[in-house]
Amino acid sequence: MRKTPALLAAGALLAASVLAAPPASALTGPGAAAAPPAARTDVVVPSFDGTPIHTNFFPALGLQAGETAPTVMVGPGFGLPGSRTPSTTTSTLIGSIGIAPLREAGYNVVTWDPRGFGLSGGEAYVNNPAFEGRDGQVLIDFIAQQPEAELDAPGDPVLGMAGASYGGGIQFVLASLDQRVDAIAPTIAWNNLTTSLYKAGSFKSGWGTLLCLEGTLTGQLGELVGNSGALAAPVRKACREGMTYPNTLSPESVAYFDSLTPQSMFTSITAPTLIIQGTVDTLFTLDEATRNYNLIKSTGTEVKMLQFCGGHGLCSSGVAGPDRITGAVLDWFSKHLDGNDVPTGPGFEFIDQLGTTRAAEGYPAPVGSLIGTGKGTLLLSPAAVSGGVIAAAWAPVSVNAPVAAPAEATQVFGAPQLTLTYRGTSRTPNTHVYAQIIDKSRSSLVAGNQVTPVPLILDGTERTITVPLEEISYLVTPQSRLVLQVTPSSSVYTSPKVTALASFTASVSLPVVGNYPVVP
Repeated sequence: MRKTPALLAAGALLAASVLAAPPASALTGPGAAAAPPAARTDVVVPSFDGTPIHTNFFPALGLQAGETAPTVMVGPGFGLPGSRTPSTTTSTLIGSIGIAPLREAGYNVVTWDPRGFGLSGGEAYVNNPAFEGRDGQVLIDFIAQQPEAELDAPGDPVLGMAGASYGGGIQFVLASLDQRVDAIAPTIAWNNLTTSLYKAGSFKSGWGTLLCLEGTLTGQLGELVGNSGALAAPVRKACREGMTYPNTLSPESVAYFDSLTPQSMFTSITAPTLIIQGTVDTLFTLDEATRNYNLIKSTGTEVKMLQFCGGHGLCSSGVAGPDRITGAVLDWFSKHLDGNDVPTGPGFEFIDQLGTTRAAEGYPAPVGSLIGTGKGTLLLSPAAVSGGVIAAAWAPVSVNAPVAAPAEATQVFGAPQLTLTYRGTSRTPNTHVYAQIIDKSRSSLVAGNQVTPVPLILDGTERTITVPLEEISYLVTPQSRLVLQVTPSSSVYTSPKVTALASFTASVSLPVVGNYPVVP
């Protein structure tokens, strides 16, 4: 029996009256009533290979015995167990919806400890379709067996997915593997772990070290409670390589990470997809979400992008409102799980550094550009320091290219294009410099906290390279003083290994988009 909003409200009132009445077990005769379904935590679901997956089932609020409701799976972040606290709400930092608003809206919620973490067994393969993906399919089988689960067909529950970061990545994996997933809302997830953690061959040491340590420590904690949890061998190998000199991933590690999320995975997704991504996320940057959006959209699957100021990073201007994210997710599920005629807004919503959100039907196309040029000489050295471990900051040593200010307020959105002509000599010719856009009119704030590694070959030959920088969303005014900085080092990435003097001529083009309407 499917729940309706009216039935849900009536059920909530009935639940309140039941709390004030004697337990149903004390009643006899025709007036006896069955107790509302109870939450079940730490249910052990054996996976395809026998690995125990600890699972939690929270029925929709107000659901009565014999009634059913759609179910939403909510995955946790990396290294974390599934939530066992039904009162959790939305996180304003990561933009993830919690258990409580989903249950209040009439959905059952399922959480679980991914393999290798919490109380579940096995080792963590980082959302590998052959392991965590198949675990998810077994969980769908489990959901289909629950008496509170509404079904599309025997063994096929009406099913959505939500969750952030690791809990966002598993949604793409499972939706590509199993057509029983009806709608997903992945938050701050990735397209490819190689481009996320090893962009242009530079290890993202800040986030990489934090994630590797977290995975290792949670595995050790799991052993204390009898769980063999740990990182799987290929993940441990990549962590050792990234965290130790020379901080270079082997071809085997790169191939492993590439194999986890091939493009074909995203183009096989048919579940309507709401992508939620943070503009200041320095682990899984906007470009990761853009690739996911474009791949899914290319097949005709319904997809929406919702951006906010938050994620794996530091928001300096306030967030895009947790209620806005919660409401968007609930509307998405109302439309695609409940079949309601609910407007879900424009296909693409992006937000600038001031917190203003604008609406477009698709990815905003550039209509112009802002140009900056500059030149200078840099001493590349292991002693060079700039920024923090998870966010870029103004660089004290850099080649600067001032960007011409516009005559009127202008929206920059997308990936700036950097062309760098350089010459230098080093006995170790392969190295990097780092490029970022700062705003001197705002205390040299780095746009989106983003910095991009640029690979160099210092063999004495003059070379030119053109690369896209990390995507940014930034309102530029006539008073703005934007500057491209090319700096020898960024603490977001691994420290440089070479010492060399190099000359640079830099040109940067910032994409300008049209005047899109503001979202109230």
